[in-house]
Amino acid sequence: MTDDGVGGLLVREWGSKDGWTSPEMSAYDNEGHLQSIIAAAPEHVPGVSDDALTVREFLTSAGPADVCIVDLDGSVTVVECKLASNSERRRMVIGQVMDYASAISLDGEAWFRDQWSRQGGQNLSALDGGGSNHLADNIEAARIHLCLAVDRIDSDLRRLVEYFNRITRDEIRVTALQLAYARQGNLEILVASTYGGELAAAKARSGNSGGRAWTKESFLAAISSEVDVERAIRLFTLQESLDESRGSFDDFWFGTSPSGGVFFHPYGYRFAPMYLWVNKSGVLMATGAWNNYSQIQKHDGFAGLATVLGQDHRSSAPGRKVAELDLDKFWTASLLCAEAINS
Repeated sequence: MTDDGVGGLLVREWGSKDGWTSPEMSAYDNEGHLQSIIAAAPEHVPGVSDDALTVREFLTSAGPADVCIVDLDGSVTVVECKLASNSERRRMVIGQVMDYASAISLDGEAWFRDQWSRQGGQNLSALDGGGSNHLADNIEAARIHLCLAVDRIDSDLRRLVEYFNRITRDEIRVTALQLAYARQGNLEILVASTYGGELAAAKARSGNSGGRAWTKESFLAAISSEVDVERAIRLFTLQESLDESRGSFDDFWFGTSPSGGVFFHPYGYRFAPMYLWVNKSGVLMATGAWNNYSQIQKHDGFAGLATVLGQDHRSSAPGRKVAELDLDKFWTASLLCAEAINS
């Protein structure tokens, strides 16, 4: 492994006075090994929740996609896995993942569902409320996210991710996922990092798709549940009641509808700890912002907020339904996080 993976990791038994040693193994057995880890834990992929459904070697008319992911809101992500030892990883992986995504769209929803079932995928009836309809819409409109999963993200891969985020539509994410792996006895060690999530979020917020910036009123009107509306109003009210004398930023940064979020800036601080957004089913969602600012990416000040969200600030930041959160704990953690990341 390389210095930006787990190559510098040292291990020893707890309580031992022996010296630290390198893990017994610090590489994947093969690309199938990497595939299996992603299929079992899709939440590592940027923008994907831990409840998402997965299928490995998903057969398309263009060939088998390494991992196909369907999230509960009906969003589709195609993941192509490449190890550093594979010379194709920099140039061919983009072509492959785009080929599979285009084939899924052209083959259509009925074919997709049939193949999903044939390959043992979990029943797609598990999708959220309107998730099934959104799945059909996403396939028809070719709204399919692309992720390149590797054991090491290098400068060439970052360049490709940056370029394809520039030329693809605003609502399509193009990201890279690095999962560095090591093993010591029966203990497996996984170090996850991502690239492109911030680029994709900025692209969605840019308004290039012709959407209009949210207002407080239009954002609340997009929420389908009265309970969610009440929770959103409470969070807006809590934010508006804060003293802004500590910073120079507005209370809120309103992204572009329908896909952008509303970033909360407590005390007028520059960096927002979290943002709210509305999924395609009209459900109010919250996401930690530890991957949204390159200057403070994965800052330890996000740790407490991530814990409240049931996540890890050193990994991906999937959305959480606000209705599932203890709102008081969430808001308190957001304020403490804002102070920590802006100090």
